[in-house]
Amino acid sequence: MSEPRARANCLADVLRSLVGDSAQYVAGVVVMGLANMVLLPLYTRFLSPSDFGLYALIEVLALSSISVSGLGLNVAYLKWFASSAPDEVPRLLGTMIWVNGFAGIVTGAVLWMFLASHQSSRMLHGDTRGLGWLLLPLISFETLQGVLLTHLRARRRPGAFSAVSTFRLVTIAAFSIWLVAGRKDGLSGVFLARVLGDLGGCLVAWGLVSADVSLSASLSSALAMMKYGLPVVASSLIMMILDGAGRFFLNHYGNLEQVGLYAVAVKISGVMRMLVVLPFGAAWGGLMFQIAKRSEAAIIYSKIMSYLLVLSLSIALVFSLFSPVLLLVFATRQYSASLAVIPWLLLVQAVTVLQYPSATGLFLGSATKWLLPIFALGVAISLGLNRLLVPRFASLGAAWAWLVAWLVITILMASVGQRRYPIRYERKPLLVALAACAIVILASPRPVTAWSRGLIAPSIFGAIIMMFAIGYVWNDFRHFGALWSARTVE
Repeated sequence: MSEPRARANCLADVLRSLVGDSAQYVAGVVVMGLANMVLLPLYTRFLSPSDFGLYALIEVLALSSISVSGLGLNVAYLKWFASSAPDEVPRLLGTMIWVNGFAGIVTGAVLWMFLASHQSSRMLHGDTRGLGWLLLPLISFETLQGVLLTHLRARRRPGAFSAVSTFRLVTIAAFSIWLVAGRKDGLSGVFLARVLGDLGGCLVAWGLVSADVSLSASLSSALAMMKYGLPVVASSLIMMILDGAGRFFLNHYGNLEQVGLYAVAVKISGVMRMLVVLPFGAAWGGLMFQIAKRSEAAIIYSKIMSYLLVLSLSIALVFSLFSPVLLLVFATRQYSASLAVIPWLLLVQAVTVLQYPSATGLFLGSATKWLLPIFALGVAISLGLNRLLVPRFASLGAAWAWLVAWLVITILMASVGQRRYPIRYERKPLLVALAACAIVILASPRPVTAWSRGLIAPSIFGAIIMMFAIGYVWNDFRHFGALWSARTVE
C-alpha cells in the first residue's frame, strides 16, 4: 500500500473512532441534559419572563455553589480509585462522602442566608426570601448525588449511572407538573420539585453503592484529593462566569424580563451544546493522546480541526434556521424577542467546541500552565464587554461579549500551542466557515405560529447546507492522499 493511501486510511480510522465515541456519549449526555430541556416548556408556560429571569440567576448561583462544594474530588476520586486496593475503596468513598457532604451543607447554608437577606432582593431585583431555604437541601443532595455517581463511573457501571439519572429526571418532571402546573406554586414549586427529584436520585444511587460504603474517613486522603482537585474548581467557576455574566449584567442594567428572554435563548442554543459540544469533548479527551502516538499526528489534528470548523458552523446555521420552531416547542410567543439572540449564541456553541482541538498543542506540549491565564483573560474580556455593550444593546450585547470571549480563548490556545506542538491550519475551511458565520448573522429568524410554516423552508435549506458541508469534508478526505503526496514531492 502506498504511503499517501496509508496515511489516508489512518485518518479514516481516527475519524471513525471519533465519530463512534461521540455517538456513544450522546446518549449519556442527553439523559443528563434532558432535565433542563424537558422542563423548559413547562417553565416558560407557567412562569412570566421576569420569574424565569429570577430563576436563571438563582440557577447560576446554585450551580456555582455545587461546583465549589464538589472541591474537585470527582476528578481526584477516579485517580485514587484506580490506584487503590479493593479493600481500601470503601474508606476512600466514605472520605469523599464526608468531605463533600460537609462542603455541600456549608455552601448551601451560605447561599440560603444570602437569598434570605434584603441585600439579595436588591441585587437580584426580585424577592428570593421564600426560596432560600430550598437551596440548602438542593445543593446538599446534588453534591451527594455527584459523589455516588462518580463512584458508579469508577466502577464502570454505565447502566446504573443512567438509571439514577433517568429516575431523577422522571421524578423532577412529575413533581414539576404537579407543583408548577397543578398547584401553581411558581418558583417555589420549581425548586421544590428539583429538591424532591434530587432526593429520589440520591436514594436510588445509595441503594446501588451502599455495599461499597464505609462511614470511616481518612484525613490524609481527603487533603491529598483536595490538593489534586481544587484547580478543577477554579476552571469550573471560570466556565460559570463566562456562562452567567451576561445574565447578571442584564439584570443590573435592565430588568428580570430581559434576563428571562436571554435565558430562554441560552437554553435553546443549549440543544447544540447537548448534542454536539459535550459528546465531542468527552470523546476527544481520550482520543487526542492516542492520535499523538502516530507519525502523521500533526496532519490528522489539522484535518480534524478543519472538518470540525466547517461542520460545527454549518450545524449552528441549521439550528438557527430552525430556531423559530424550537422557540415554539420550548417556549411561547411571549418569548419571541429571544429569536434575535439565538443565532449569536449558536455561534458561541460552535466556537466552544473548537476549544478542544485548539488546545491540543498545550496538552501535548505540556504547557497546560497557560490554560488558567488564557481563561482568566477571556473572563476579563467578557466582563469588560458586558459592561460596555449590555447598557446599549441589552441581550445582544451579552451574546456578543460571550462570543468574543470564547473567540479570544480559542485563538490564544491555538497560538500558544503552536509554539509547543506546531499544527498547520488550513485557510480554505476558514473561508468556508466565515461564509457560514455571515449567513448565520444575516439570517434573522422570525416568529412562526404554525409548525408547517416553520419546518418546510428550514428543512429544505438545512438539508442543502448539511449536504454542502458533508460534501466538502468528503471531497477533501478523498483527495487527502493526493494532497499529501504532492506536499511530500515538494
